[in-house]
This record gives sequence, C-alpha cells and structure tokens, in this order.
Amino acid sequence: MPTAEDVTSRLGQLLVEEGLLSRKHLDDLLGSVPEAVLSRKRPGEIFLEKGLVGEEDLTRLLGTLYNLPVMRLDKVHIRPAILRLIPEALARRHRMIPLFLVESELTLAVTQPLDQKTLDQISRQTACTIAPVLISRSDADMAFGLYYAEAGAEGDESREKPIRAADRAEVGEVSRSEVEQLMAAGKTAPVIKIVDELLAQAAREGASDVHIEPGAENLTIRFRVDGILQTVRELSATAHPAVVSRVKIMAELDIAERQKPQDGRIEIKVGSKELDLRVSTLPTVFGEKVVLRLLNRQSVQVDLDVLGFSSGSLETIKRLSREPYGLILVTGPTGSGKSTTLYAALNFIKSPELNIVTVEDPVEYQLPGINQVPVNRKKDVTFATALRSILRQDPDIILVGEIRDPETGNIACEAALTGHLVLSTLHTNDAPSALTRLLEMGIEPFLVAPSLLMIVGQRLVRTICPACAEEVRPSRESLAGLGLADVPPDITFHRGRGCDACGRRGYKGRTGIHEVLVMDETLREMIAARATANAIRKYAHERLGFRDMRLDGLKKVFSGITTIEEVIRVTRDAR
Repeated sequence: MPTAEDVTSRLGQLLVEEGLLSRKHLDDLLGSVPEAVLSRKRPGEIFLEKGLVGEEDLTRLLGTLYNLPVMRLDKVHIRPAILRLIPEALARRHRMIPLFLVESELTLAVTQPLDQKTLDQISRQTACTIAPVLISRSDADMAFGLYYAEAGAEGDESREKPIRAADRAEVGEVSRSEVEQLMAAGKTAPVIKIVDELLAQAAREGASDVHIEPGAENLTIRFRVDGILQTVRELSATAHPAVVSRVKIMAELDIAERQKPQDGRIEIKVGSKELDLRVSTLPTVFGEKVVLRLLNRQSVQVDLDVLGFSSGSLETIKRLSREPYGLILVTGPTGSGKSTTLYAALNFIKSPELNIVTVEDPVEYQLPGINQVPVNRKKDVTFATALRSILRQDPDIILVGEIRDPETGNIACEAALTGHLVLSTLHTNDAPSALTRLLEMGIEPFLVAPSLLMIVGQRLVRTICPACAEEVRPSRESLAGLGLADVPPDITFHRGRGCDACGRRGYKGRTGIHEVLVMDETLREMIAARATANAIRKYAHERLGFRDMRLDGLKKVFSGITTIEEVIRVTRDAR
C-alpha cells in the first residue's frame, strides 16, 4: 500500500491537473514540509490545513486515487442490525462503518483503504464479502457520534454493541457512569451538528414543532409545518440517546431522569431569527419522545389587518375592542391561532394611557408596553390567583390566556362587569358553543349574559402556494362537503400543484377563517334561559346575519386563497 507521502504527492498532481493548484505552489509546499511531518499526517491533510482544497473535493480525489466509490452519509439510514455486524471497538479502530447488506455483500464505509489482512478478518467475522466505499472524515465523525452513542476512548473493547431500544426504556435507576456517558454523547461535535442542523431546517421551513420519536429500529424526526406533521428524517434508533441528551443539555433538563415527563426552555439564534424553544419530554416504550415548540419572537403577527378577517368582521372586532369594559372571547382548538388574535387585538388598542396586564401559560411572545405574567403552579401562580392579584394593580385591560375552570371564569366575568376590558380564550368548536360551555362550567348566567361583548371562533387553513397555483375543478364529494352540489361552471377553483417553493406540498403559509358572534339583548335573554347552542346558532343565523367559519372559508376558496379540502378538514367538528 502506498505511503502517506506518496498519496499526498499524487493528490498534489491531481490538484494541478484540475487547476486547483499551480505546479510551483505544489513544489514549494511539498518542499517546505519535512517528510517526517508528512508521514505523520493523513493523506492530503496538508492541503486541507492550507485551505487549498475542501473536504468534499479531497474525498473525491482520494476516491479516484484509491479506485473506490465515494459516498455521503447525510441521507443514509443505517439499521441497528447492520451496525451490530461489526463490534464498535473494531469499527472505531479502523474508522469504518457498515452500511448495507445485500445478499452476502456488506458495503463498508471507510476513510482510507483497509489492508487485505483487515478485510479478510472482517469478511471472516461477518461471513460476507466486503465492498468498501470511501467517506469523508467529517461524515465518519458524524456517524460515530450518532450511531455509536456511548462515548469513550477508541479501542475500548468492552463497548461491543450499540444501545438497544429495550435498554433505553427499561425502568430503574440510572448509574453515574450512564449519566456521564449520556452527558458526553450529548456534547460530541457530530451530535451537536445534527441537532443544530435540525433546528436550522425547522426554522427555515417555518415549522411550529419538532417531534423526535424513538421506535424499535428508527429515530424519526417530524416537523409540523402549516399545521401538518411530516417526516423529514429517519436515523438509526442507536442515535436516540445522544440526540435526546443533546436537547436535554440545551434545555438544562435532568439527563438521568428518563421515566418522568420534563419541561424546559431553550433560547437560540438561527441566522437572524431569535427563537424560543419549549421542550417537552415523554417516556415511551422505546425511550423518551421529545417535542420542541418553536416560537419566533420576531414573526408573530400582531396586526389584526393581516390575520384574514373579512372587512365586516375586522370592523366589528376593532370597534368592540375599544369598549371600556366587557368580555371578549376567542374560541377554537389548540393551534388555531387564538393567542395570535388576542396579541393582535392588544397591539391594536394599547396606549401609554392604558395599563394592560396579561396572565399566560406560557408567555409565548413578549409584547412591548404590556405587563405579562407567566403562570407558575409551583409558586401557586394560576390563572385565578394571578387574576385576583392583577385586579389590585389598577388595570384597564386584562388578558387571561385561557378560561379553564369556574373560578377563573367567574373572576373574569366579574372583572368585565366592574370597569375592565377582559380578553380570553375558550376551547370550544365554534362561537355559539362558547355560551353554553361557560354555563356548563358552573358560571352563573347572571354573570355571563351582561359581561360578554362578542365571541370570535376561528381555525387556520393552509393557503395555496402562489408559485404553483393552478385552476382545478373539485370532485363532487368535495363540493358536497361544503353544501355545494350545483356550482356554475364559470366559478373557478384553485390548488397548488407542488413546487420547490412550497416543498412539493402545494400550500405555503396559513390564514384564518372566522366567525364573529356579537351579543344583543335577545342573546342575553337566551343565556339567562340556558338556551341550547343550536337555538343560539339558529337565532344568530336568522336574525343577526351570523356567518359561520365554513362560509368564511368558502369565500376564501372562491378568492383562490385556499382549497375546499382545507376548509372541510379544519371545520369538520364545527357546526
């Protein structure tokens, strides 16, 4: 096998032939480095150190010299069963990683050619013929950091096997050595790189959540983009301990605790974006699942004009938000944009002349000019206790993150009746149901009826990607789903075909569809009489011109903003 000096010299010739280096520069460089120094360096390392070639080009040229195929591992998923074909100590000693097994041929990734004796040893041990491929040093470092999660010195013969999925989930005390291994695994450069790349990709694609999900064979990474979960990457299950440890270290969570859920927070900067990450861990049969919620401090839409309200609804919301007292509710399921709507309303009405105080769980975005109080149950700061304290702070406007219980609901209604404008959210399917929900919680009608000003029901629909929008005629089933059995042929519908701009999804971004129920005296009487949600809905449609979310969504379908399928998807549970 050629010496390191011979390979470096031949690499230099290739660099000259490809125009990456002049002959004089090569001669000067090789003449200035003693042979003893060259012999101690890896082939071509001197060119990397001098910045004359990148690692990818160096690996490609080495492949040419060694007559080996070159591979990159960033898209390769290695099964645990394949990894176990070669003991970790042997793999680390020779910087090699088993990749695939096809019939009896094992593809083996190496950073430099192996001598025939080593190849024969591996062939005997695995009972396979060996097909070597060349990878870069950084790819090898990444693979060892991910797939061989337990940290330690190379050549440690005791570390023969990767961590099994069952080992990760078993109940029991975690030893000090295990904690040290997990801490070390979470601090290795390859794992740091993987987690950083995932977070950067999530921020780039506008993901709201990152799911890290362990399985028997795989570690699945999923992003929630525009409300829809999608798989973006699969790693070997053996990468799970190191990846989770890295996240726990960043969130300052207890690495040794693997059997109880934990919550934490990370603040990072990705490019120009400052992100707050809310971290949640949950023990599963295959180990801890981690979910990270991404909150972009700079991206929150705090302008009512850009949230998708119709002109009539927008005028109503702005008018009633200026009322000196009363209760305004925003309803919808988790992830329907309720907090954003409330933030935008506060931003619309805030003034140096007003004392605005919020109590939130958690405080998702920091708003200048507004006093924001986070819920802290460990310190007995709940919605109800915080609300009582806020009322002693001379507030003009109060935002309560959510009405979850009768105590909070009663205090909110009482505050709205005693000269304060109160804004809050409620988990109901639509606006009319919010009225009956308050009564079902145990809040008295004599508090609900006079305090309420309006209820906004909403959902978020994905918007058609403008780069690939095209006209389409929906199926009869889709049209029937919105009660559109007969649509004139001159009415056009649109969809996104799917392109690079939208990640082949056909959608890019989201907007709101809304319904606004404004209280009048008849509705207040219906509340006092404990009328049903259906009766309230019927009256609102017939007498108040109430337009529900589906109708608002349909208007956006006709405007080419979204699709029928989207409106049906998000309003399936609405009446």
